[in-house]
Amino acid sequence: MSSGPSLGTKVNRGVAWAAAGQAVIAIADLLSQVLIVALWIPAGDLGLAGGAMAFYTALDYIADLGVSSALIQHDDHTSERVSTMFWFNVLITGGLFVALLGFGPLYGWLLHKPIVGWLLIGYGGKLVIQNLYAIPFALLKKELRYGEIAKARIAAHVSESLARVVFAAAGMTIWCWTLAALVRALVFGVIIQFMHPFVPKLVFRLREAAHYVRFGLRTTASNVLYYLYTSMDVPVILLFFGETAAGIYTLADQIVLEPVKSIANIVTDVGQATFARLRNDRPALIAELIKLTRFNLMTILPYVVVVLLVIPEILQLFYTRGHWSPRQLELASDAARLLCVMGLFRALGYLGPPVLDGTGHPERTLRYMIIATFAVPGSFVLAAATLGSHFAHDAGFLSVALAWAFGYPLAFAALAFLVVKTIDLPVSRYVGSSIPIVACAAAGLAVGFAIDLALPHASDIIRLAAIGGSALATIAILLATWQGITPRSIAASLK
Repeated sequence: MSSGPSLGTKVNRGVAWAAAGQAVIAIADLLSQVLIVALWIPAGDLGLAGGAMAFYTALDYIADLGVSSALIQHDDHTSERVSTMFWFNVLITGGLFVALLGFGPLYGWLLHKPIVGWLLIGYGGKLVIQNLYAIPFALLKKELRYGEIAKARIAAHVSESLARVVFAAAGMTIWCWTLAALVRALVFGVIIQFMHPFVPKLVFRLREAAHYVRFGLRTTASNVLYYLYTSMDVPVILLFFGETAAGIYTLADQIVLEPVKSIANIVTDVGQATFARLRNDRPALIAELIKLTRFNLMTILPYVVVVLLVIPEILQLFYTRGHWSPRQLELASDAARLLCVMGLFRALGYLGPPVLDGTGHPERTLRYMIIATFAVPGSFVLAAATLGSHFAHDAGFLSVALAWAFGYPLAFAALAFLVVKTIDLPVSRYVGSSIPIVACAAAGLAVGFAIDLALPHASDIIRLAAIGGSALATIAILLATWQGITPRSIAASLK
């Protein structure tokens, strides 16, 4: 007699719930971001906020200290051990908040922008609030209860999007992202506690949970390095080229790399727990990696293709009613197109760390992150210092966008080597399964480019609909006829 759904069914349902939840979150986030930036926030304010937001996700991981990953990875939980991890997190977040009281003003002084330091201190309050949900959230993920997680995330992120609009409209243009994050943490904490009530015991046995901490430290170091090296572009631009340039670049980043990251979270949220379950079944693990990689490519590449084709029209339609000048939008378009080039690498690279962590090799993830932390931010600084002066006087920051094409492939190569070595991945099979998806996206790009040449003088809205629609239709038709991927086949695989 079956005891419940198979792991494959749970994974498919997890991906489905994660996809549905992320779609709602992405739409709410996109609408709020477009609204506040288009109507109320000038480039300089966005650049200052971006200088602080670059560190927010890394701070989240430092505050968690890998406890979530350790709880997912290990099966030897006791109530005393879990309670110990809760109190350990409380100590870490409290200490981190105190540290930000010193680091924040120092960072603001280094950039000659004191407000950036105060934003970091404000975000420290969010780190304390997240103790409400850190432990029960990890336990929900371990139990693969992604439907409940998706509902909680939708409610919290929609609340954040609404709060962001309210704060921006009230004149808190630089602070709106930080204050909205506080709202999200509070809402998410209340909902998660309702779904998985957790009251810690008054016990603190650090020695008993030492192996959790050791595992968590390695995982945390990897995640912190990842979010630092992928976010140092804005601080580098802020330092070399000023807040207006940082704001223009941040707008491009919000349109390209942040949505790509959100789309990839659909499978990375499911990935680590899945790979951990399959770490002793190599054929099944490889099959899941290939399936999730194809899903990542199918969702990320069409988005990148559309942005690459019609980003000027998007900016002209939505950002010309506020504080943004035509020249600033032109530069944002150039930066976005440069960042689109990284879409393929990012689509493939997001699953590497969950594979390494899930199979019990967080130290290999850490090796990759150390390499990337030197290669990627180093390329940003080098490009800003040597290439910035070769652009127009107000476009030097584009050198940092260009630097992604030099630094990230080096990091990706190191990650690919470690994944292949760890699970003995058949490279030809993996690449062969990915090429058709890439080819479908390339065909959509070619068709969209042809329509672009055919409609040079059409209005922005007609060009947006014709170019973007033709590209997406081409990709969808090829996926259906060549790869057999249709809404019906996706629905059938989730049953």
